[in-house]
Amino acid sequence: MKIENSQVAPIVNKILIDKINKAVKIAHDQMISDFESHPVTKEIESGVSGWNQSGTLSGYGNLYTFIGFEEGMDPIAPIRYLLEKAISVKIMPPSQKSMVSNFLIELPSKQEIFSASPMPWAEGRSWAEGIEKGISGLGYYLNKLSFKSRSEEGIQAKTKIRNGAFKNTKYLSNILNDLSRNIRRGVK
Repeated sequence: MKIENSQVAPIVNKILIDKINKAVKIAHDQMISDFESHPVTKEIESGVSGWNQSGTLSGYGNLYTFIGFEEGMDPIAPIRYLLEKAISVKIMPPSQKSMVSNFLIELPSKQEIFSASPMPWAEGRSWAEGIEKGISGLGYYLNKLSFKSRSEEGIQAKTKIRNGAFKNTKYLSNILNDLSRNIRRGVK
């Protein structure tokens, strides 16, 4: 009796698809948990009353007022939407001479996330990218009540009032890198 590749491939592919889908689900759940518990996410979600738990502002004020989001705005929602989307797993059929199938796993990209996180005062810039690369102006930032500010809590002084610089922190890059790494580990 001879078993053809065409007979074995569907069985092997079913086992592989199940394993990959399970690994993707576990990694995706971990990514959402990492995102929700990240100090930057929590700080921005706290709005104007939050504190600088991310350490990016040397403990002064908070990212919501420093970045200048409008009071009541939810800048985390578009990123959450992109991350919560189901990750696409596609099987590429094997050739007639092979039992090996390739799989394509589509993940959200940093560029998609950066496009979904515009800086409220600088068209074409991303606040999420700024968290990782730096945002200027900390020396001019005053965390005080002002109805002239977008958030009604932070304003920019005309002269420099303090030394110090924004402390860049890995945020979504690390979360996405961990997602890829966790999927690869789960599939092995």
